[in-house]
Parts: sequence; structure tokens; C-alpha cells
Amino acid sequence: MSVLGRFYTRTLHVTGDQRVVTAGPYRLIRHPGYAGSLLVWTGYCVGSGNWIALVVVAALMFAAYGWRIRSEELLLIDTFGEEYTAYQRRTNRLVPLVY
Repeated sequence: MSVLGRFYTRTLHVTGDQRVVTAGPYRLIRHPGYAGSLLVWTGYCVGSGNWIALVVVAALMFAAYGWRIRSEELLLIDTFGEEYTAYQRRTNRLVPLVY
């Protein structure tokens, strides 16, 4: 959130002077906020020792974030075109070097 600054929103929209952010954690993955949230909640489940909760929480979060990421990336491709698709080619979505 701090790297995005005033461009951070909870809704899907792009402002006129917004650019593709490639600094900070965005140099490695395209969605570090979602990755952090997944780590926090699945880590909590692991720490509590509740493996059923881990499976349920992980499945729900991957489903919800998967939909959100697809929607965001379609918006960003539509807005920034080749600049964003080039960024997609050199970064992963949530896990560096994996996905």
C-alpha cells in the first residue's frame, strides 16, 4: 500500500496520471498485497494447528484473489497495454519465480 501511495484503492479503477508500479515488492511480483494477506491468514491457520481451517481458508482466498487478480490484470492491460504485458512477462503474480 505504501509503494502505491495515492494510487492504492480498494476498487478497480485507474486514474489519469497513474503508471505501472515496478518499485519495491512490485519488482518481483505483481500482487504483493494479496501475497501478504495469503501468508498472514494461512500462517495463522498453520500456527493454530487447524489443518481443516488451513485448507478452507486457502481455498477461499485463492478463489477470491484469483478472480480479483484476473479482473485487475484485464483492467491494467486495457489501460496500459504493452507496458503492462511486458511487466507481466518479467514478473510472477504471487510467488517469486513460481506463480
